[in-house]
Parts: sequence; structure tokens; C-alpha cells
Amino acid sequence: MNDWYTYKQKAWERILRDKEIGYLDPDIFDVLEAFFKRKDTYTQSSCSGRITIVDAEFPWDRKKSSVVYKNHLGIGVEDFIRTISKGKVWNLWLTVQGPIFHVYTRTQEEAWEILRIARSAGFKHSGILTINKKGILVELRTGVKMVHLLKQNYIEEEMVNLVNIANKVLLKGKEKMQKLKIALENSLNSHDSMELGKNSERKSEVQYHLS
Repeated sequence: MNDWYTYKQKAWERILRDKEIGYLDPDIFDVLEAFFKRKDTYTQSSCSGRITIVDAEFPWDRKKSSVVYKNHLGIGVEDFIRTISKGKVWNLWLTVQGPIFHVYTRTQEEAWEILRIARSAGFKHSGILTINKKGILVELRTGVKMVHLLKQNYIEEEMVNLVNIANKVLLKGKEKMQKLKIALENSLNSHDSMELGKNSERKSEVQYHLS
């Protein structure tokens, strides 16, 4: 059990470092914090949702592909024009991915509770992936997604419509993420929660909240 809380401590420290250097998704910290306040839960490798343009033969390719545009907050028409004007090797795919959270829990009871909370917030495509030394790994997905094969030339109206649709899809995922945050906060009570802070040496630490 002590090893599990060590993993949680290190995960929280990593989040604080990533936030400080600007590596963390700009709109995800408060959601991660809500997870960490649960005594038997922490997160790793999560994403708040993003829009990408990928150069690949097929949108699911990983080896023969390159991300030519990525943003977690949206895309503008100028970004779109600048990106597609650079040319391509294979095909350009505009993709929108909703938020994804990878959550480790200490107990099976907590894993099922996280799934219950997440599904109530719209994360219907969720489940338990595996069990390892870090705990029980739960993946939370919304199902919000868009994949569109881009052509080489667009008239302005087409570009505006496509950019607007992509941003609306991204926003749908963000709305579900905020519902998840609220659901997590509402599920907490003084016996389940932990206080997050820094110690006297300014090092982040996880502290029990005692009432």
C-alpha cells in the first residue's frame, strides 16, 4: 500500500513540474486535481482533448505519419490555411479527439466508483484496462471524435465551416470534461479526500485531509 501512495506522490509531482514548464494541457489541471483529491485515485498520461492535422496514408497510422498541427484549445482559419499550404507526403487528416483520462486506483471498489462517476458525466466509452504494480488502470473516454480527409483547395466558406465544426466537436468534449470535474468534486467527502500541497522545502506532497 505504501508503494502505491509513492506512485501517486510521484505522479502529482510530475503534474506540477509539467504545469510549471507549460507542458501540461492548459485546461486540464483542475480536473486532474479533482482526481488526486480522492484518497485511492491518481492519473497519468491524460489529455483534455485536441485538434490535430496528421499527414498519413490512413488516420490510424503511427509509423508512417507526422502531426503537422496540434492544439488543445482549437483551430483558426489562418492556422488551417498555413498548415495545408505546406503540402503533404500522404494525406492530410483533420482529427478531433475528446478528453482521455488514464486513472490508477488502489482498490477494485474505487475503480468501479470512478467508472460510475465518469459514465454519469458522459464518458461512456470507459473501462478497466489492466492491473499492475501501479494499481488498477481505468481508461475514461467520451466517444467524442471527428476524422475528416482534407482536400488540397478550399473556398473560404468551406474552410470557415470546417473549422467551426471541428471547434464545436472539441467543445463538446470539453463540456463533458467539466461535467466530470463537477461529478468528482460532488462525490468527495471528508473521509475520502486528500489535501494537495507543498511541504516546507517547497516540494509537492500529498497530505491526508483529516476532519
